[in-house]
Amino acid sequence: MSEEPAKQRIGFIDLAKGVCIILVVAMHCGVPVDCIPGLKSMRMPLYFVLSGLFFKDYGGWVNFLVRKTNKLLVPFLFWYLLGCTVYYALSLVNPSILDGNRNIIWNLFNSHWIINLPIWFLPALFWCNVLFCTISLYVKKDALRILLVCLLGSLGVYLGQKEIFVPLFMDTALTSLPFFACGYYLKHSGILYPNRCDRYNVLFAFLAWGGAYALSRCTECHSDLRMNLLYGGSAAYASAILSVLAVLFLCKMIKQLPFVSYIGRYSIVLLCVHFLIMRFVETLLSMGSIEHTELWFRLSYALAILVLSALMIPVCRKLLPWFAAQKDLIKLPASLTREASENLRFIIKKQINKRTQHAPAVPGSAVQTEKQQ
Repeated sequence: MSEEPAKQRIGFIDLAKGVCIILVVAMHCGVPVDCIPGLKSMRMPLYFVLSGLFFKDYGGWVNFLVRKTNKLLVPFLFWYLLGCTVYYALSLVNPSILDGNRNIIWNLFNSHWIINLPIWFLPALFWCNVLFCTISLYVKKDALRILLVCLLGSLGVYLGQKEIFVPLFMDTALTSLPFFACGYYLKHSGILYPNRCDRYNVLFAFLAWGGAYALSRCTECHSDLRMNLLYGGSAAYASAILSVLAVLFLCKMIKQLPFVSYIGRYSIVLLCVHFLIMRFVETLLSMGSIEHTELWFRLSYALAILVLSALMIPVCRKLLPWFAAQKDLIKLPASLTREASENLRFIIKKQINKRTQHAPAVPGSAVQTEKQQ
């Protein structure tokens, strides 16, 4: 498999990430987004597929682990501990917020329910990266890689069906690994780059969404990846991937929506802060005995949380860049970084040469771009 040119960017991915985080925030605010066909099976798989698009092994294990620790585990630990602090503080005003559980900080090791709930995605994504990096470094044939990914995904589904709990969301990572691998192979297939079939993106999106809808209606497949529950087996995977493809084709057609693309680019900030802002606002509402279940209120509430969370982006970028995946907290020695970069450049050059020798150059394709470069 080849690597994409280092400077070539899939511009509409920020839009897709923005759509994804909007759906996450809306769902947590009580907006019934899951009643829309295809969205229930697509939301979190889309996040894993988008993450797989950006997978690199960075030339070796040490550099890879340090980078993923900086980008995923450091933000997770900060927002997890901050979330525990916020919850304990809010419990002084609203004791019911803890549901009688004073040891919430240890939930990470004995439950799929954690404080600041949405950040479960970060450790799960870390394990996905570790698993896929191990496979990519030691297994060179794509067919064997895909087989191993499917076997590990099946193991994760089995653990969920048997209600076998594995701490730190490692079980969820196993189940989600096929989605992550799908993103990796989608990027390297070239279909996400500009090509002569782009005029049919709306048709492709419609067909993909239709296939996902048909599968979900015929098999009643759906998923709750946080709880490591995936109902429907291979049909659930197929339905989710088709829904993801529908979103990607639509975003490829639209390319950019300023606000949505902006929050998509910094979606990790919204992922980490919106649930804490929600809890604070809900505590204020409970003090005033304000409870509304009408759809208009839920939509307004979701919009308010989304805007407040977006306002935290410049704050986090400037004051907390290490915990918003903008700067590295753990630094590698310069010699190790230089060696890893040289290894990565050598691998990329070798793979690009291999691709250009065996693949025909399609006008506007990634292959043609590589040849020109």
